[in-house]
Amino acid sequence: MKVTFTGHSGFYAVLPEAALLFDFYTGNLPEPVPGKPLFVFVSHAHADHFSGEIFRLAESGASVTFILSDDIPEGRIPPDLLRQTVFMGPDETLSVPLPKGAELVVRTFRSTDEGVAFLLDIGGKRIYHAGDLNDWHWDDIDIPWNEEQRTGYYDALSKIARVVQEDGHVPDCAFVPVDSRLGPFYYMGLMEFMEEVGADLIFPMHLFGDPGVIQKMRAHPAAKEYGDRILGTGTPGESFDL
Repeated sequence: MKVTFTGHSGFYAVLPEAALLFDFYTGNLPEPVPGKPLFVFVSHAHADHFSGEIFRLAESGASVTFILSDDIPEGRIPPDLLRQTVFMGPDETLSVPLPKGAELVVRTFRSTDEGVAFLLDIGGKRIYHAGDLNDWHWDDIDIPWNEEQRTGYYDALSKIARVVQEDGHVPDCAFVPVDSRLGPFYYMGLMEFMEEVGADLIFPMHLFGDPGVIQKMRAHPAAKEYGDRILGTGTPGESFDL
């Protein structure tokens, strides 16, 4: 697959079977690939994950399906595109047939903030996009709140891990928040994800204008076993052929 970082938590992945756009809200809207189905995912309604610009993709004439978290109000969808839109809540599974007998399977998991995280299976590849599912540990918030966040995060990770354990297939690539606003705790969400679930390749996201946090994560002692599998510089438009 080819993966392009569109900015913040946005990624565009092109596979032989389909193209997948995740949480686009800034940067250049990608061009649909002629003849290839396009699936547009939005993990939740926050303005840094959802832009109405995505609906312009339907103007291209390509086969576009919008798979949106159910916290996004129906009124924000152009009426003529509702028939191309699927709303998903936490802990749901969707199977979509693709050309040539292929299939896209989408599983959702409850976020520790708003909306859902996505785990996708397509063409023998497994892709994880966290949305805002993370261990949000803030220094200026009461300890009980932070403990609830961690409990919710581990609950979601355990559900993802069970899917992985069923077939032994860890995500081929995972898009996971690494947010420097969390201060010394920026690394924990990714560390815990790798401990509980794992992934072959990792793309840090939710950078909030601090791409340097990717190199910090890569060099962190917690990432000793997988630092060389952390990709990207946080530059919008950067692409990787995997």
